[in-house]
Amino acid sequence: MKTKMRIGVDIGGTFTDCVVIDENSVIHRFKELSTPKDPSVGLYNVIKKASKYFNKSLTELLSSLDLFCHGTTVATNTLLTGTGARTGLVLTKGFRDSIEMRRAHKDNIWDLRLPVPPPLVPRYLRLGVTERVDHRGEVLQPLDADDAESVCRTFKREGVEAVAVCTLFSFLNDSHERAIREIVAKHLPDAFISISSEVLPQIREYERQSTTVANAYVGPKLTVYLSNLETRLKSDGLSRAFYVTASNGGVMTVDTAIRHASATLLSGPAAGAVGAMFFADLLGQKNLILMDMGGTSFDVTLVNNGNVTLSTEGEIAGYRIAKPMIDINTIGAGGGSIAWIDRGGMLRVGPASAGSDPGPVCYDLGGEKPTVTDANLLLGYLNPDYFLGGEMQVNKEKAKKILQKTVADPMGLCEVEAAAGIFRIINQSMADATKVVSIQRGHDPREYALISAGGACSIHACKIAEEVGSRTVIVPEAASVFCALGMLESDIRLDSVKTFNGFIPGLDLAEFNEVIAQVEKKALAELLQEGVERERATLVRHLDIRYVGQHHEVTVEIPSEGAIESRHLDEIADAFHNAHERLYTYSTPENPLEVMNLRITAIGSVEKTGLKNASKKKASVEEALKGKRPVYFEETGGFIDTPVYDRNLLSEGARIEGPAVVEERITTVIVHPEWNLTVDTYGNIIMKEKT
Repeated sequence: MKTKMRIGVDIGGTFTDCVVIDENSVIHRFKELSTPKDPSVGLYNVIKKASKYFNKSLTELLSSLDLFCHGTTVATNTLLTGTGARTGLVLTKGFRDSIEMRRAHKDNIWDLRLPVPPPLVPRYLRLGVTERVDHRGEVLQPLDADDAESVCRTFKREGVEAVAVCTLFSFLNDSHERAIREIVAKHLPDAFISISSEVLPQIREYERQSTTVANAYVGPKLTVYLSNLETRLKSDGLSRAFYVTASNGGVMTVDTAIRHASATLLSGPAAGAVGAMFFADLLGQKNLILMDMGGTSFDVTLVNNGNVTLSTEGEIAGYRIAKPMIDINTIGAGGGSIAWIDRGGMLRVGPASAGSDPGPVCYDLGGEKPTVTDANLLLGYLNPDYFLGGEMQVNKEKAKKILQKTVADPMGLCEVEAAAGIFRIINQSMADATKVVSIQRGHDPREYALISAGGACSIHACKIAEEVGSRTVIVPEAASVFCALGMLESDIRLDSVKTFNGFIPGLDLAEFNEVIAQVEKKALAELLQEGVERERATLVRHLDIRYVGQHHEVTVEIPSEGAIESRHLDEIADAFHNAHERLYTYSTPENPLEVMNLRITAIGSVEKTGLKNASKKKASVEEALKGKRPVYFEETGGFIDTPVYDRNLLSEGARIEGPAVVEERITTVIVHPEWNLTVDTYGNIIMKEKT
């Protein structure tokens, strides 16, 4: 039975990627340059390209969709660039500086000048009100409404656009926060309001405050973007669900994304991690490391035994965000990463990027700083006549002149030596990032295959693998749009948290099960509001647990069916001890445990897509040969004539010995001399190091 079409669009720093899965589950891929000033322009450009490909009007395409998923960088870029709303913070009087004091310890104790990012709310807009709730949730001092109204008058005078509300112990009793919200809404009706008891109702003041402030700070810009985009799409024919990807690897409706704006941080890369899990299951390869190199960043995620690690908090641009997010290590390394010479005369690459505006020098759109893409073009890795399948013209001579002027001449090198240096440096940076999620977390990369995703990664993948010790690289058929594909395999996922303090042994099971029932009822109701059918809904339970006296806790899954009974407590304790042993190399089962938070994840399953590709002419390896061109390989001492193959003509079972180049419209694969290549059943390229 045929299904309706589905679209996933992921906006990256340089390109906007689009995947269309048609009625026969065939995958189609499209790319357009991103438009940073208004990301929706790039989104519309790429879906118009798709509609033209299917010989449909835009309205016909949108009205034929069953699902539209979107990964947006609006919230992330807003936080990174410091361009969020003018935000005010309402808190318990006497605690206005806690957000600036942070955790009172530095990330690097050896760096005496380690900078910390400025607070998102300046001190004069962090205003206290008279109220107090104690550690049991009991009101010690009622809210002074006059104080709250005075704060609102100040905010109005200062032009505040967003308000964060975070009072002490509101995760136990949020009556004061809700009352403050009503007062703020009355006096500042156009303000975006976030209260901590909805954004993050859990213990730890700094994390709760920081997350709530970030939510308010990015909320207005995200609201305008998503609301306008959804309205425009619906007016152009979209009648079914429009979902936004979240940092936890799930998707959610626009209304939920706006209320929980901070949950859209790392939106696109999280979808890529979901795609990696999908591939792990499909290929029966349970241990994978996903490498996703786009125009601006390099994202790396480890899949262990078929699953990714989901952390309960992280930092973005130095700001603590205590929202569940897939453990992704991101560095500024992409095709647009700029090469530069530091004050010591050393060649550096990144983290600054040319993005899509003006882009690399070779794009001929005004860029004057050499990038990784320019270096790859000079080294012969990219075909100047087949960039984006020939749709985009590139200026190789201009890239050569700029590289010579800004890098080669100052360092006493020729342009090829400079380009090769850029290539080596960016490879080392990406290999180091890969080691962070593998070796530094106790995983041996020699036991993992690497997935090469993103438009630029497959040029560098073999050299990264050599550096980290992996001997297998998988280049998916949809590698260049991997995140856009991943979001179409993502389930609807909503995370809820509730602080519950207790001890094992000695946990009050009656009270604990009552709290579980309350949180699950609310979580299920919110999931059904997302349009999920009841039979597709599941609830998963986790607990944050620590040894009594510890500062940090470990999250472990607990039985998700029925009430928790005394027999389950030993199982939960064993799971914690095993997790602690795995993470920290030791456990102390003789010590009692302290329960901190209950976490409920509500999941609405989405029908998954089988991997099929548009029918295409299959040929022998010889027939797929397009010709030869000079390509630089350090192993061979310079340029050698290298065979170039058309990926679209390579059949299952095809085998190619390196060195070689495999081209398709939006991806180039470089098979280095010590590697060979085969094509599997699904059209994926499998590269293995020669023995």
